[in-house]
Amino acid sequence: MIELEIQILSDRREGLLVELGRTVVANGFTLLRQRLAQDDQGAWLTMVIRGPAEQQLALEEALGTHARVRSFESSLSEGGGAQASSGPPAARAPAAARASMPATATPVAAGPDVRQVESALPQLAKDYPRITPWLLTLQRAVAPESRDASLQLAGRRTGVWVFKRDYAMGAKLGLSDAVKRIGVPALRALASVEQHGEQLHIHNSPLCSPSGPSGCKFFSGYLEGLLGASIDPQTVLVRSLYCRSHGAVDCILEISH
Repeated sequence: MIELEIQILSDRREGLLVELGRTVVANGFTLLRQRLAQDDQGAWLTMVIRGPAEQQLALEEALGTHARVRSFESSLSEGGGAQASSGPPAARAPAAARASMPATATPVAAGPDVRQVESALPQLAKDYPRITPWLLTLQRAVAPESRDASLQLAGRRTGVWVFKRDYAMGAKLGLSDAVKRIGVPALRALASVEQHGEQLHIHNSPLCSPSGPSGCKFFSGYLEGLLGASIDPQTVLVRSLYCRSHGAVDCILEISH
């Protein structure tokens, strides 16, 4: 179990705690305490929650895509466990919202720029699979500390959309079959791919170049969204082992659950 402090910025405070509290509970977390404040930026909701570490990523994605959330920060609460979290927004909550709350660890990475991702999704759907230019534009549009999380969120949303469009009528599969029958064919629409067991080798990744930032997080998120909807149970983790941007010949992704 881990304990997280979540700080959320929204346009208005009415019903905010109720709506986001449902999201917290739906992802297996318990609300320990909360505080709601208002300033000229909007409504700030601070929550301390406890729940299973394996659900942290799913919770952060649910909050990052929630219609009421403009930006959010998620950090490990003091004494809450050993796993750090992600998700700071561009601005911090006002002092009133943080009063009487425990000290937090410094977030290790920024969360997704949800607005930029939401802006890109219609273009990704319209031009799919010729989406590399839009993804490169997204890479440049977000802050460097938000790049990985933004690409991963865009990838998950795209992967879920592709699954629903092309593969939803099929039966649930085991992970190996899902990778072979769904993951590899779908990813080949975007890049040159070879399968080696449960590792996928991407040749000359269009999102990763020796002189530029890594775009592997998009492909990781894409496969998690695509395969997570196709297997039972719906838990897929994709880890980048090697990246062309970091000097490797190929980008290599490892898939597990």
